Order: sequence, then C-alpha cells, then structure tokens
Amino acid sequence: MSHESIDEHLLISARKWARTAVDAYLEEPIDQDFAVHHMAVAVEHASKAYLASIAPVLLASERQPSVDDLLVLSGNEDRTKRGRAGLKTIGGEGAILRAAQFLGPEHKAPAKLKELRESRNGITHMGWGQPVTECRALLAAGIEHINALLAALSKERTEAERVLAEATPDGFWGTHLEACTSLVAQATSEMEIRYQAKLRQARQQFAQTTRRLTEEEITELVSSLSALPTAAPWPLTVPADCPACGHTGFASGRDKSGDYGDVWFLPRHFGCRLCGLTLTRWELDLAGIKGQILNDDEETAPDREPDFETY
Repeated sequence: MSHESIDEHLLISARKWARTAVDAYLEEPIDQDFAVHHMAVAVEHASKAYLASIAPVLLASERQPSVDDLLVLSGNEDRTKRGRAGLKTIGGEGAILRAAQFLGPEHKAPAKLKELRESRNGITHMGWGQPVTECRALLAAGIEHINALLAALSKERTEAERVLAEATPDGFWGTHLEACTSLVAQATSEMEIRYQAKLRQARQQFAQTTRRLTEEEITELVSSLSALPTAAPWPLTVPADCPACGHTGFASGRDKSGDYGDVWFLPRHFGCRLCGLTLTRWELDLAGIKGQILNDDEETAPDREPDFETY
C-alpha cells in the first residue's frame, strides 16, 4: 500500500508533467506537441488532486463504479486484490468540470482550456498537434487553471495536519514560476490585441457601408438589418449589443438546465449583420457577452453564474 494519500500522489504527478511541459516550451527549438500534451495531463491530475483533497470518492467514475473502486477511494484498498493498480476513475474532461463546480461561481475557466484538452487528444491518438503560434495560449490556459486549483488546495489544507509544498505556486512551478507568469500575461495580451483588431476592422466596414448614406437611410438600414439574425451554427439566438458598431447583433448558443430549475443560455457565437463582426469562445468573454438565465420568472441571485459552463 502506498504511504502517499491519493491527492498527494496526484499533485506530485501534476507538478512533474507541468514542469516537463514548460521545459518543452522553453527549449530551442520548441517541442509544442510535448508541451501541450504534458500540460493537459498536468491539468487533469491537478483537477483530480483537488477533488481527492475534498473527498477521494469524488474521483469515482461517472458510470457505475465497481465495488473495488469504491473501496480504494474510501481508504479500504487493503480489501481489494489489485489495490490502486486496478482503480478506474472519472475521465479527464469530467474531472475538470467536476472540479470547476467546487471552485465556485467566481471561477471562470480559461477560454482555451477545452482546446488544450482536445489538442492533447489529437496528439495522443493521431499525432495531430498545434502550430507553434497556438502553443502559448494553450499552455497559458493550463497554467491559469492549475493556479486556481492550487489556491483552492491551499484553502482545503489550512486545517490539515501537514501541508504540501506542491500546493503553492512556488512549490509547484519551482524555477519556472516567473516564466509561467510571463507566459500567461503574454497570451492574455495577444488575445486582447487580436480582439481589438477585429473590432477596428468591423468599425471600418460599417463606416465604409454607411459613408454615402443620409441619417435617415442609416436609421432604416439599422432597423432592417438588426432585426435579422446572422447565420449561426447554434440553435438558440438572442439579441446582443455589438461591441464594434454599437447596434444590435445576435448571440447564438445552447440552453442548459441548472441545479435549481433554472434554464441558462450559453453563448458560443456572435454575429452582427451591420458591421460584419463575428466572435467566438474567448472573444465573447472580452466582449462581455455572457450566459444569461432564460426563465427569469424565478428568483436568481444576480451574481450567480452557471456552474456547468463548458470549459
């Protein structure tokens, strides 16, 4: 039987994978496949470490867990034949989503976290990696999520008998802490720059479209086009203010039932027929286009966000 608790073992493993990921990114030439793959594994293990620190049974599979799985997770692995070696737990995606629920409504999953997971799967199963230009943003998403987990782990361990050094940013990232902080800042700045460039282009298009029109003609154009949603890949559509031209565009997305009988609209795409602006995923966050409750006849705390947001 291992002397390490399950959360200790997982956090130490996450630290190893994360540091190796950063090493692969910092070396010349950059090995982006190793960097992305290893960071995604680190995110999964750190998410599971956080869940196990609350209660190891939270690692149980989403499908019906076996009796042996439940025995191991409840601290009775000596009653099983294979012990931890035979343990089957929740998958990586499920672990991240489950951890996000416990992080609370103030936690916002990094925009590229889902893409990091998908890239890891592509590399693992088909050898399909990401170009170097995308590597920074994917690693930054992993680093941000792990840092949120480390902060939560520190709170969970304040009353514990022993505190792992790995549960602090210094202990987890070690000599890579400064590089990771810089990497997140650069990736955030890069996304903001791309977003602002899209807004400028859309404003120029709107100005070009309306430059020869009278005020009455512009008003008529706005009235006619703002009433028509753009072609969207998602089934639900709601009006939303365009961050470029200031007129009405449309956000499209999906609905999702909450835990209290509430139904949420989760935006995944925005389009404006007037200026041609289109936004997706992380750009929606920058534009302030967020999830909203649909059945507003029920009382809902104004600052409560849906805890099932897809990462």
